[in-house]
Amino acid sequence: MAHGPSRTFTRLGAFTHRRAWIVVGFWVLLAAVLNLSIPQLETTVSKTSADFLPRSLHSNQHLEQMARDFGSPESNAVSSIVMVDENGFSERDEQYYGRLVERLLHSDDVAYLLDFAGHPITREAAASPDGKAITLFVAAEGSVGSTRAHHAAQGIRQVIDDAEPPSTLQVDYTGPTAALADLFSAIDVSLLIITGVSIVLITLILFAVYRRFATAAIPLITLGVGLAVTRPIISFLGGHDLLSVSNFTIAIMTALVLGAVTDYAIFTLSAYHEGRRSGLPVGDAVATASGRTGPILVASALTIAVACTSMAFTKIGMFSTAGPPTAIAVIVGLLIALTLPPALLSLAGRRGLAEPGAASERRWQRRGTRIVRRAGVYAAASLVFLVSCSAILFTHQRNWDESSMFVYANDSTRGYDEVYKHFGNNAIAPEYLIVRSDHDLRNTSDLAALELAADAVARLDEVASVRSITRPDGKPLTESAAGYVPGQVGSQLGDAAKQLGDARPDLRRLASGVQQLTDGADSANARMPELVDGTDQVISMATGVLDALDSAERFVAAATDSRTDLAGATTELRAGLDGIGPVLADLRRTAVAVQPALDQFDDLFGPLLRSRSSASCSTNPSCAAARAAFDRLNAATGGRARSTLTALRSAAGVPAEASTRAGRSVFALKDLLGRLQRLLGQLDGRTPDQVRSDLVRLRSGVGELSSGMAQLADGLHQVNEGTARLTSLTDQLHAGLRTATDYLTDMSAATSDGPGRGFYLPPEALTNPRFVEGAKLLISPNGRTARMVVTWSVNPYGPEALERSRDIAPTAAAALAGTGLSNAEVTSTGLASLSADMDDQLTRDMLVFGLVAILAVTIVLAVLLRSIVAPLILVATVVLSFAAVLGVSTLVWQHVIGIPLDWSVAPISFMALIAVGADYSMLFASRIREESAGRGMMQGMIRGFGSTGGVITTAGVVFALTMFALMSGTTLNLVQIGFTVGLGLLLDIVIVRSVLVPATMVILGDRMWWPSVTPSRERD
Repeated sequence: MAHGPSRTFTRLGAFTHRRAWIVVGFWVLLAAVLNLSIPQLETTVSKTSADFLPRSLHSNQHLEQMARDFGSPESNAVSSIVMVDENGFSERDEQYYGRLVERLLHSDDVAYLLDFAGHPITREAAASPDGKAITLFVAAEGSVGSTRAHHAAQGIRQVIDDAEPPSTLQVDYTGPTAALADLFSAIDVSLLIITGVSIVLITLILFAVYRRFATAAIPLITLGVGLAVTRPIISFLGGHDLLSVSNFTIAIMTALVLGAVTDYAIFTLSAYHEGRRSGLPVGDAVATASGRTGPILVASALTIAVACTSMAFTKIGMFSTAGPPTAIAVIVGLLIALTLPPALLSLAGRRGLAEPGAASERRWQRRGTRIVRRAGVYAAASLVFLVSCSAILFTHQRNWDESSMFVYANDSTRGYDEVYKHFGNNAIAPEYLIVRSDHDLRNTSDLAALELAADAVARLDEVASVRSITRPDGKPLTESAAGYVPGQVGSQLGDAAKQLGDARPDLRRLASGVQQLTDGADSANARMPELVDGTDQVISMATGVLDALDSAERFVAAATDSRTDLAGATTELRAGLDGIGPVLADLRRTAVAVQPALDQFDDLFGPLLRSRSSASCSTNPSCAAARAAFDRLNAATGGRARSTLTALRSAAGVPAEASTRAGRSVFALKDLLGRLQRLLGQLDGRTPDQVRSDLVRLRSGVGELSSGMAQLADGLHQVNEGTARLTSLTDQLHAGLRTATDYLTDMSAATSDGPGRGFYLPPEALTNPRFVEGAKLLISPNGRTARMVVTWSVNPYGPEALERSRDIAPTAAAALAGTGLSNAEVTSTGLASLSADMDDQLTRDMLVFGLVAILAVTIVLAVLLRSIVAPLILVATVVLSFAAVLGVSTLVWQHVIGIPLDWSVAPISFMALIAVGADYSMLFASRIREESAGRGMMQGMIRGFGSTGGVITTAGVVFALTMFALMSGTTLNLVQIGFTVGLGLLLDIVIVRSVLVPATMVILGDRMWWPSVTPSRERD
């Protein structure tokens, strides 16, 4: 490109000078028509905002597939409702929870719920340890970041309010989707603030630079018309699905259009002032300014456009919706900048306005001279500084925590705070581990495999808990532990051992009793011969009795001529004996009556009748005299007197003795007859022969008894020996049971938890209430898909969770190897997985659009500068400048403030800096090339510094201020983007464009323009 004004753009400038009012009227009228006929861009974005997440992300696809498996609408817009009552959940709180769930289930804004807290069995999984907070998982309709999801978030919050929570209950809708919805709402509010702040800052800097209202008004009017025209055009394209738009479209596009259009107006204004200082009339100055800046503006706009358009190759919604619309807006802004500022300058110049002030070329030329003289030192110093700042990038962390991007607290941030306060970890941003098989998983074998996977994942350091079908409340089912059954058996064996131990005294008593019984049996067996002999004697006596009965029967028959039998005779005899009784009674009475006389007789004659005199009689004179007289009488009678008196005494006593003996005999005879009657009665009509037959059987039975007793004794001896052995074996069994109990108890303790836990779910456990309730939420209706909820012990947005999320599925798959689910599909999804996939996608997107942007900008610079080396040098310096400023921003935000840079900062900053930074370097290099023609590089450098230093500095500061205006927003990602890009532009102006590029150009000399003709040989 030859130096000097472009003829084409000079003619365009001349046209705008002649038709200035038409040009101004056209743009103002177009702006009015567009704004009146097309909805505002914010309105369009609120209705048609594109998805935030690329649908191609594996974790996104897994999340939607999980919803399909469980019969729910596809949704990746997951969040939670957090309910907190610092006084503990009351009955009113529970009633509100029930109302809320019921209304959410019937809400068009809700795709599905995971209601753990609504079931007593699984409530622990959703309740905080202190019992003051519970969570309710909510999947909203739409895709996260989309308009539908944003509206769904608003609808869910309305449902929360309509359900009328108690005054003591704090209810917050929070989580990824809610935070993103709040972020977009905050951006909406921020955009108005940012736009206003940008215009104020630009106005202040323009007045500070130009110090004339008319002069400052030209860039201000241009940027106002630029926004008024570009915004409805983008709104129209977005509203008709010709472009994808989002909140980031408004933010990035507005900032770049404000900066670019203002810069273009400043470039034109600077060239106009240069013409006026050289004495050109207004029309010629306008035409010359257009001719000189037109190619630069086109190249600059193309540079920005291609850099923005390169984002069309990205998949992340923020970039794909920000890049292409910004490129179109910059092109539209270029058309405005090529025509409107010249027209305004023409109108102002005709009235003596917008005239140039004092020139600052000499000051910039002196700076250029210093750089030319010490190019090597300046180049080295600037490179050391930039490389040092770039080195900080080795510590750079991408921040995926959207909840940390709010300047002011809101519903979602309060929810996050309450979760951390009451749960101790982020319970509302879990991971989902999904195991998908070709058969029903609800069997012991597959459930055991699932428990292996859950246990393996739960052992990861960054994982707090895992809820699965085998552990629906985050704790393994008690019945599922391999040690559970041994524990139960051990417990039962322990009880049995205790019972045996308690029964040992009874067993010993049994053994003692058996010994006594054995001894008794031996004794009885030893006495059995006596029993047999006695029985034989009894039988002999009975036989004798029977024989006597036979004789008595024959006697009675003979005595009565067979008129009666023995029984009848016995009866008659007893009747006769009953008649003898009175006679004997009379005899006893008579004997009693004569007894006194007999006693007197004995007293009188007793001593006389004895053959010898008794001692008492001998000592009694009377008795002795009587005795002597009687002895003489007896002697005289020849002894007849004593014998006669003795006979008389004996005869007088016979009736009493006889009656006594007769009475005893009658009694004995009656008793005998009674026994005989009883005996006859016992015979019961049987004959003596029949009784003899019974006696024979008795003798035989007693013999058999004797034989059986011998056998019993032998058997009891054996029982005694067995009981002794049983006692000994029981002692051994008791010791064995104690050993087995101890072993199984230790085994249960070792396998109920920890590495040796194992898994076995008995069939009856399938009806366990925890299992049944958990199955509704954690296993699909057809039983082929199991879902596990993984809660992080670290920040789910942090690098640890993102890195570990990549290991969850492989860890589970490794645990399933060798089981019936070794071929099952194992995937994971959730906030960390989505962020990790987004992080990978961000790296791919940055590589793609970064390479495309660098290549496109290099090509544009090569065409403009007709060189290969110069574009490479300029692009390299811009890339180094970007790395340096990103390092400084990392230092400030990550290491000083403590908030790592949002993931969007680097790509947006790169896009802005490579486009705008290359602009300034291109303008500077182009002007040096122009000034070097016929003069050489040294002179061209000094002159170029003088002619471009002020204008590029002013443009750069204006652009930087528009980016710094982003820091007035209420979201930290915009603040960080504004800080980084604004600082990068200042760094580019102060160091790259003012030091590094000119020093490098001096060092390279004419080789900078290879392979084109060197400027020193070019002709006008």
